[in-house]
Amino acid sequence: MVKGSKASEDTILMVEFVKGETFAEFIRRMGLTRDELGDCFIDGTLTRPQSELREGARVALFPFNMVLLCGGQHLKGHGYTRDDVDVDYY
Repeated sequence: MVKGSKASEDTILMVEFVKGETFAEFIRRMGLTRDELGDCFIDGTLTRPQSELREGARVALFPFNMVLLCGGQHLKGHGYTRDDVDVDYY
């Protein structure tokens, strides 16, 4: 949670860019765990753990209870949510 943020507003946190950093590495650097996250996006595209962040990328993080933001695709098996027990996404 960003200090001083409210659920009813956009919250932006500027963080240092690390060249070659993957989304999974970024999540660990932010002190977050896999269990805390639902679907997440890089520049509006649903992300995967191995996705590499680019300088200036906008990363959108949502808690697990907001997984429906992808329009319910997790129910259709798109494979990006943690329901797939064979893959450790974060």
